[in-house]
Amino acid sequence: MIEILKAIPFFVNLPEDDLKAIIANVEMQYFPADHVIFKQGDPGDIMYIIKRGMVQVIRNDSVVATLSDNKFFGEMALVSDEPRSATVNTVTDMEVLTLNKKDFMRLLSTNPGIATLVSYEVIKRVNANS
Repeated sequence: MIEILKAIPFFVNLPEDDLKAIIANVEMQYFPADHVIFKQGDPGDIMYIIKRGMVQVIRNDSVVATLSDNKFFGEMALVSDEPRSATVNTVTDMEVLTLNKKDFMRLLSTNPGIATLVSYEVIKRVNANS
């Protein structure tokens, strides 16, 4: 699980103790094949990490990505109040690990190291998309 978190830009530079704190806050969820996890424009407050299965990411009625084991989506919901930028549909039965915004914000408030690194990653993304 630590290696999966290290692949997520927000968490890539965090020390192992901080990653363990994040892991303590993730929950497992299951979704059947052909299920809409969320729709473009929906409010977002959960990030998803795929443990097993496959999803399609659809933006403006076009498939823009297919994601499977150990990939993640919805991470911007943890740091932004913007609506979902895409629809995500399951292709197969899914097992996903989820981290909700409330738990993530609590982690940020109690762990300045996580807050600093996440803030840096958010600024990099905003500047890259400007």
